Amino acid sequence: MPAMFFIAVTLAVYLLQLSFAQYTLQDDYSGARFLDGFSFFTEADPTQGYVDYVDGTSSGLFSQSGGSVKLSVDSSNVASGRGRKSVRLTSKASYNHALIVIDIGHMPADICGVWPAL
Repeated sequence: MPAMFFIAVTLAVYLLQLSFAQYTLQDDYSGARFLDGFSFFTEADPTQGYVDYVDGTSSGLFSQSGGSVKLSVDSSNVASGRGRKSVRLTSKASYNHALIVIDIGHMPADICGVWPAL
């Protein structure tokens, strides 16, 4: 019984410490700063999918307007070669621990052929 009490007290102390945790904003990629934190992945798909990752700025599949960012997929051409043209972003930073907040205005639904990933 004393072991259970010790575990309960230890857990309570740990949770109390978490409640006093302070978060500080380390990186902000909102608006015009978005591409400061990311680069376009333009190599062959490492999962061997039927997709051709392209640079979003030169392909027109990436745009910024009014503080919003739009990432698209080519929906007007028939896919050929490596596959449908799409954009894939890679973070320039890496984190061991993070609280990431993302405000997504629209994200594709879970329908056949769509694989949204964050």
